[in-house]
Amino acid sequence: MDWQAAEALTENVCATVFDRTPCTLRPRKSGISPNHKAGSDPDRQPFDFLGTIELEPPSDRLPRHQSVDPGIRNGSVSYDAVLTAHGGAWPYRPKRGDHVVSGADAWEIAADGQDGSVRLVYFLTRARDVVG
Repeated sequence: MDWQAAEALTENVCATVFDRTPCTLRPRKSGISPNHKAGSDPDRQPFDFLGTIELEPPSDRLPRHQSVDPGIRNGSVSYDAVLTAHGGAWPYRPKRGDHVVSGADAWEIAADGQDGSVRLVYFLTRARDVVG
């Protein structure tokens, strides 16, 4: 077995062990101007997948992303949840702002932590407006 085969086997085993939460990705796009709300993205279709959602991850173990608030320079950014999933068969990679729906919970992708593998990581915040 070579390195690539071992990595693929490990990622598949992790997915069968950890990815048990049914989720739906709902793609979003920005409004036509900053004054317009974001809405559904008709160019990308929603899709279902299994993932792992960890609620209230500790902020001291996450990579730091600068806050969009110019008044916060030395503070850390916290997220409501972290989503991990095997994305090898996904039709496309989600973007910042896309929604992840799981049961009655809706999340917005705030950042990603990709490392080049098919095991994808997204940092989530509670979604304010859920697209049905």
